[in-house]
Amino acid sequence: MTRLNFTLSDAMPSLPKSGMPVTIITGFLGSGKTTLLNQILQNKDNLKIAVLVNEFGDINIDEQLLISVDSDMIELDNGCICCTINDSLVNSVYQVLEREEKVDYLVIETTGLADPFPIIMTFLSTELKFLTRLDAIITVVDAAAFDAKHFDSDAALRQIRYGDMVILNKIDLATNDKISELKAFIEDTKPGIRILESEHGKVPLPLILDIGLTQADNYQAKISEFRRNKSAFNNHLETDGFNFVSFESDRPFEMEKFEHFLSEQMPNNVFRAKGILWFQESLARHIFQLSGLRYDLQADDWTSQPKNELVLIGRNLDESLIKQQLNDCLAGLILPNKFSLPNLPW
Repeated sequence: MTRLNFTLSDAMPSLPKSGMPVTIITGFLGSGKTTLLNQILQNKDNLKIAVLVNEFGDINIDEQLLISVDSDMIELDNGCICCTINDSLVNSVYQVLEREEKVDYLVIETTGLADPFPIIMTFLSTELKFLTRLDAIITVVDAAAFDAKHFDSDAALRQIRYGDMVILNKIDLATNDKISELKAFIEDTKPGIRILESEHGKVPLPLILDIGLTQADNYQAKISEFRRNKSAFNNHLETDGFNFVSFESDRPFEMEKFEHFLSEQMPNNVFRAKGILWFQESLARHIFQLSGLRYDLQADDWTSQPKNELVLIGRNLDESLIKQQLNDCLAGLILPNKFSLPNLPW
């Protein structure tokens, strides 16, 4: 499920009253969108911000990784937001607008596979254009992993073409030459686009919120085309061949077996994986993040009943094989020894 999370932001000026401002955060798989969103959620001032998080998959991992300081949430249908645009997105925005307590700002985090163009058009070609104001489309780019043929995905390039600003994230993992080459590629793809560099998504909020970068007039000529050919914009996942595998279990993994899966069995066509993991050898809750060839495992405390929840995203993934391999990583059931127990009926 997708949820709206209401919280407070960093020190920001009073916003204009010409419709609720909206910022769209997009970017390819593993670029750091949720990390950037957490930077927004960590700031506390007088603005009331609604956050809509959209994931590709049927387990909502990102929701569990967001820093929440408010329990007021609205559950929504999940899926790629650009493919469920007419109902899910419009309805969720109305839920924000109709709240008794005024919301000052809406931030939308798309899936890593979303084409931002239909999302932009939804705000500009429906009744939302009278109630909201698109402020900026911010594209987060992994400076270490991104290249001109990024996973051969048209969506990755469209996220730059329709962005108003690029946040070049993870610069601490990239060489100076790579950063320079990437900047040149981005500027060639979208001339004049604003580029900011960051580590761990740390960008001052006044540089990314209420900045007025989206020029709605530039899209007017495309609105009629969009209305005539909405279906043409919703087949990019099929065209790119992307799919996902979700895995859940109430049994823990054995750490050695899971490490073997990562090192020996993980398919090369898995581009992104994320999950909340439970290991037999540990009492901690483990946050698992994989992007390309890099993965990270961080431990913290459980706040709910331990279980394994994992989503893998890639191209033409063999769901049956991956699920079987992950099942093989689970710890064996520990059954009581019936011969040591008194008064058994057998």
